[in-house]
Amino acid sequence: MHDVEGLIARSETLADATGHFTNAVLCPLVQGLSLLPLTDALASELVAYRPDVQAALTQPLSYLAAGAHALAIEISRRAPVAYIATAYFGGNGKQDALAWERGILRFSPTTPDYDRPWPHTPISQALRTIGVVADEGLDEFDTVGLGRHRETHRWAASVK
Repeated sequence: MHDVEGLIARSETLADATGHFTNAVLCPLVQGLSLLPLTDALASELVAYRPDVQAALTQPLSYLAAGAHALAIEISRRAPVAYIATAYFGGNGKQDALAWERGILRFSPTTPDYDRPWPHTPISQALRTIGVVADEGLDEFDTVGLGRHRETHRWAASVK
């Protein structure tokens, strides 16, 4: 099983943007990036989140919560940010990813060749969009270490 949902951006940018959230946990990755796991506790906090983002919040993915979407746009005004989601069980499933820069959605399911096989999976493409450079023989997903924990709550627990 692999069931992870979160935002990935520069560590210092994520720290600045999420410092006021009680349930925000930053998980260090590589290349100066961190993962903000979108846990149930953080999702509950984000329900009431109303940033100063003046953007049309057209949902690029139907299941992306409005608060998480707004937070991603806000973060992207300071640094590129990716939203990643995996849902695999027994080798079957899917992944989705989005990437924003300067408040503009740069990568989404409407991007040509979005749903390609390894090493060009949606998450790897989104990570490429925000500047991740893959190590030799790996894709961006493995380079940043997203296989380290297979569930969102395990990512959050890994730094407590």
